[in-house]
Amino acid sequence: MSRKSWLKIILGLLVFLSQSAAAVEINGAIEQLVRERYQLDSASFEISILSSQLRTRSVNPVDLTLRSLTQSRPVGPFTLIVEISRDSAVMERGQVHLMIRKFAEVMVAADKIGRYDLLQPEKFELKRTDVTSLREQPVVSAAEIAGQRARRNLRVGSILTTAALEPVPDIEVGGEVTIVFTDKWGTITVPGRALESGSIGARVRVRNLASGKVLLAAVVSNKSVEVNP
Repeated sequence: MSRKSWLKIILGLLVFLSQSAAAVEINGAIEQLVRERYQLDSASFEISILSSQLRTRSVNPVDLTLRSLTQSRPVGPFTLIVEISRDSAVMERGQVHLMIRKFAEVMVAADKIGRYDLLQPEKFELKRTDVTSLREQPVVSAAEIAGQRARRNLRVGSILTTAALEPVPDIEVGGEVTIVFTDKWGTITVPGRALESGSIGARVRVRNLASGKVLLAAVVSNKSVEVNP
């Protein structure tokens, strides 16, 4: 065999070895590229490949090109078109289906919470939880529930969200209040009953217990409302 032939064989072997050294398992390469493109840190996101049309099992990451079928940030089911190219030629193309799960440290109910219950920190725990399908903003600290009550019932293990909170009102529906009428002649007070809950500054409907009329009044304290003439 000529020296030229030997050189070709050695050069080809060196190229093969360099490519083999750079080659990695293809699913891992795809996952890493997805993390880099969409800035998905490993502490908050878990990625698993559900199915793949690709036959190649190992690849040099620089030979991969990814194209998503949607423009949204990938959370939940996500499909990519993956191309494997070498020397500017596409060697293989196929769809890859992924599941991208998002996790976060959120407040989770450790006990049953009833509607309108005052929220207490000891009834919740801060826990790393799957929030992939969550459509509301989660509560992430005990400080956010101070002075709040539950707007709806919560089961044990439920993620507490801001939509499930509401401020504790100064006046509760059905509570007794003093209705204050003030005009240029002076001030008159009559007993009333709140038909709506409300905080100071809000306007709520109240019933004048003396006349039976329903009035719109401004909450001025936890015991009184004011009706302007």
